[in-house]
Amino acid sequence: MRKYVTSTTAFILLVFWPTMAQEVATQVQPPAPERVLSAFETDYLSQLRRYGRDLDAQGLYVESLDGSVVLADHHSRGSFNPASVIKIATSFAALDKLGPEYHFETTFEAVGEIKRSTRTLEGDLVLSSTGDPKLTTIQVNRLIQQVVRAGVTKVTGSLIVTGPFTYAGFLSTDAAIKKLEALLKKQGVRIGKGTKRGPATGVVLATYLNPESLREIIFEQNAHSDNRIAERLGDAIGGPKAVTRFLIKDVGIPEREISLQRTSGLDQNRITPQGTVKLLRHLVLWLNFNNLLPQDVLPVAGVDGGTLRARFTAIDYRGSVIGKTGTLPATDGGVSTLAGFVFTRDRGVLLFAIFNTHGNVTTFRRLQDSLIKDMIEESGGAELSASLRKASN
Repeated sequence: MRKYVTSTTAFILLVFWPTMAQEVATQVQPPAPERVLSAFETDYLSQLRRYGRDLDAQGLYVESLDGSVVLADHHSRGSFNPASVIKIATSFAALDKLGPEYHFETTFEAVGEIKRSTRTLEGDLVLSSTGDPKLTTIQVNRLIQQVVRAGVTKVTGSLIVTGPFTYAGFLSTDAAIKKLEALLKKQGVRIGKGTKRGPATGVVLATYLNPESLREIIFEQNAHSDNRIAERLGDAIGGPKAVTRFLIKDVGIPEREISLQRTSGLDQNRITPQGTVKLLRHLVLWLNFNNLLPQDVLPVAGVDGGTLRARFTAIDYRGSVIGKTGTLPATDGGVSTLAGFVFTRDRGVLLFAIFNTHGNVTTFRRLQDSLIKDMIEESGGAELSASLRKASN
């Protein structure tokens, strides 16, 4: 992972003068941020009390982009269920490991000689997979059809699966392999010695290269909070353990503040609001070094389709919030979360994480929106992000 500049001065340079920032190599620790008492934080906590919500079950953290000012801090070091906000971590880990322009490829290869007269592969059939999170049953069937057209309906050896392989609703490699065996049999391909996993290479018989880049897949995943894509993308990079290692080693979130069971955010996961803001800061740094912006991987509220499409749609706020939602109505008493970036006139870009648990999801969303709007008003009004401003000119 590319190491980033961590001082406040260098961070400001990175955001506003990227070329200069990449030449800064200092490792000076930034001063402790200034704590500002904000009316929006006080009003938000008061509203939670009026609705009878347990304040110990709620987390909030808001910080300036350069890290110099904390505008809200309520149980920011408490570990909460982030729901689908954890997809930001899955996205970042995948981007860092594979690169934004990476394209997933799935290939059938032959190890051995093909006897055309008997349509027999005397050897092994290899499925080489990189874990395409959008691979469909139709595409897998088309690959098998290409194998048959290449002259193979019988394999004397084994089917060898190398790399992570998932497709359609089969979210683990084991489940996908079992279904693949059935598809091969259905299309008339017989495997002599069963299936095994391990490294192998041969002559390409059929291949599918996903035309969508990883960045495009991640944007779709986050905009629509697609659990299936997130589960399979997580599997492609090593699962929850790999994402956890990334958060600890590369983002610098303490191990005690993280617990990941699912890379989609389903079930029981834990992270702190402060750790989430740290994740967002590292993400925006990484994106900048790769000539990308937050809105290249996360949806813009009121603009992009998906879970944020109907939020912050009024002219005073539309286009000023970029982030990720999270919802688990039946977990931890009801979970609703929101994290991302707010563009304001007077305070610039603010990073925020709002974690609500043990309550009605609809009510939590309403309170979150009210909080963000009050934050914007208290910060001089909304400001469009750079790319949206450019597009509107």
